[in-house]
Amino acid sequence: MSSDIVKSTLSNNDIKTPIHLLLLEDVPEDVELILISLTNADLDFTYDIAETATIYTEKLQQNSYDAVLADYRLPGFNGLEALNLLQQSEQKIPFILVTGSLGEEAAVQCMKAGITDYLLKDRLFHLPNILQRSLEEFALRRQQKQALLEQQKAEKALRESEQRFRSLIENAIDIILIISSEGQFIYLSPSVQRILGYDPEQLKNENFFALIHPEDRKRIREVFEITKQKSQDSRLLQEFRVRTHDDNWVMLDAIAKNLQDDPSVAGFVINCHDITERHYTAQQLRYDAYHDKLTGLANRLALIEELEQAIIQNQRRKEDHFALLFLDLDRFKVINDSLGHLTGDQLLQQISKRLQQCHRKGDILARFGGDEFVFLLRDIREIQEAVIVAQRIHEVLKPPLMLNNREVFMSASIGITISGEHYHHPEQILRDADAAMYRAKAKGKACHEIFAPTMHLSALKELHLENDLRQALKRQELVVYYQPIFCFESEKIVGTEALVRWHPPGKSLIPPNDFIPLAEETGLIIEIDRWVLKSACQQLYQWQQTFKGLAPHFISVNLSPKQFSDPYLKDKITEIVDETGLNRQHLKLEITETVCLKNFHTVLDILYQLQQLNIQICLDDFGTGYSSLSYLHRLPLNTLKIDRSFVIHLGQTNKNDAIIRIVGGLAHELQLQLIAEGVEERYQIDALKKLGYQWGQGYYFSPPVDAQAFTILLQKNIDHIVE
Repeated sequence: MSSDIVKSTLSNNDIKTPIHLLLLEDVPEDVELILISLTNADLDFTYDIAETATIYTEKLQQNSYDAVLADYRLPGFNGLEALNLLQQSEQKIPFILVTGSLGEEAAVQCMKAGITDYLLKDRLFHLPNILQRSLEEFALRRQQKQALLEQQKAEKALRESEQRFRSLIENAIDIILIISSEGQFIYLSPSVQRILGYDPEQLKNENFFALIHPEDRKRIREVFEITKQKSQDSRLLQEFRVRTHDDNWVMLDAIAKNLQDDPSVAGFVINCHDITERHYTAQQLRYDAYHDKLTGLANRLALIEELEQAIIQNQRRKEDHFALLFLDLDRFKVINDSLGHLTGDQLLQQISKRLQQCHRKGDILARFGGDEFVFLLRDIREIQEAVIVAQRIHEVLKPPLMLNNREVFMSASIGITISGEHYHHPEQILRDADAAMYRAKAKGKACHEIFAPTMHLSALKELHLENDLRQALKRQELVVYYQPIFCFESEKIVGTEALVRWHPPGKSLIPPNDFIPLAEETGLIIEIDRWVLKSACQQLYQWQQTFKGLAPHFISVNLSPKQFSDPYLKDKITEIVDETGLNRQHLKLEITETVCLKNFHTVLDILYQLQQLNIQICLDDFGTGYSSLSYLHRLPLNTLKIDRSFVIHLGQTNKNDAIIRIVGGLAHELQLQLIAEGVEERYQIDALKKLGYQWGQGYYFSPPVDAQAFTILLQKNIDHIVE
């Protein structure tokens, strides 16, 4: 499941106290990955670790836990034996296998033995959701078990008091019957009138079995015949339907006792308890357990069980193929955050109705969680059939949906995978469909993608990269590089741009394109941006103290669009700058047009506040967006930075040169500073100067360098000026 799936589906607002976990794992690195997965999901938990069977047994005897997370292969024993030890203890808690691999035979043994759930270690980002679901299911089971114990206790008390029935029979709440060995009514208590609607006197000598539902009649008669053969013996007549006077059906439980040796009774006594309400409540509970409350679709539990059956059937009959479509709604979080969760729920309900239009007979459509839906397509002969369903889904989602009298357009990214011999567990095929969905999302809105094995490797690599990046922030492995911005006329350094790099110990630099997109997706970019801002401001202040007026006039720092979701962004930026001692007018914040695509008015307000504090605003990559000009007259800008794609093709086409000339003229009319990116050749400088450009940056002057190398550049620049 994606990091979006891990963030939207896992919330611990309902957990009042930390959950206490027992980790049965002998590999420290795997323990660390498990803890990272749970911590990343903001799960409030404590934990103990057991590495051997002895320690594990001692922990179970000495402490109470909410769940056990266990590897399958352990020193001297395995996960199946660990489950047996837990079952022998007094703790009735979830037991979840978290293992690297598991053979088919071992997996079947574990499922039969009663493990709660099963997860491969390369999909640890699903662990928080699986753990939370398991805890909720166990809580529900405990409630149901307690209710059953109370029912059994009440029934036992009822059976123990049957010898006093003669004194209570006329006022009994339950139906008390005495019937002959042939099944004719001899006596009916007054409660027959209240529960079944019959006059007890009118039913005398009628046949008891004639009132029982035909589907239940044979079973009840068989129990009755057994009771006839044993004097003073009791038998439970469990859940049978009886016709009422108005031709409805009432569900009864009954205890039949053979009292034919008692001359005062001379027949069979049957105590009938009306369980109609309880029966339908149980039916509703079963329905609720397998259906999503919001949409009425099948839920995750129902899907998993259907998938298990489909996998077993496919393994028995290789020709019985099925396919899985994993859907994630595009931009749902934006709508949910901007219009509210209630509106988001209404949207999910409308989406589910649209999706049901693509539902084929025999298929399963489930809400997997949050804004994720899954289609289980049965009887698939080739993958193209699943693609056709995916295309149909895209089509039904195209028309706008109405929410609070406004039109909302939605689309979905869809991952597709088909059954195969390598799938032995639902989590495996869900993992691959999820990976394909993320590849589809990367292509853009309303796309679908068929799973390929390389996607799994990519997802695993991304999981490790995210963990490494989090550790890199803690270990301070990130460094700031600086690329000078030059004046074309004087060739003097007028400014610099701060650019983050990742330098793991003993390894080469990792460029930003390899980790910034992941940082954006996981939210780590917020912490990175603020660290870069502080480091850059401190460095420029230091250069100003060393080189005085010959230091760069400004430093540019990139600001991620995610930063603008923070209402206190302005205060945090000014606090960081003021703390470094740098004058605010020497800071230039670079934004891209994507920052304007969400909550434009909020972004606009923050930018105006920053500019009023003398912080400069630069629009980066100008010319690459589809609506750059529409923002120019509204955004509080000081600088435009024309994208390198125009500078690289300078002099190659009249159209490209015209764009560069027009941008230069536009910046001049709007009184904006203008910087050309990607300057790599001397002829580009000459051409840009003729077109009115004053500043540029690029490899012609210098690549991005660390602070020490930039200091040397400054010194050379100063020496050149002095000469």
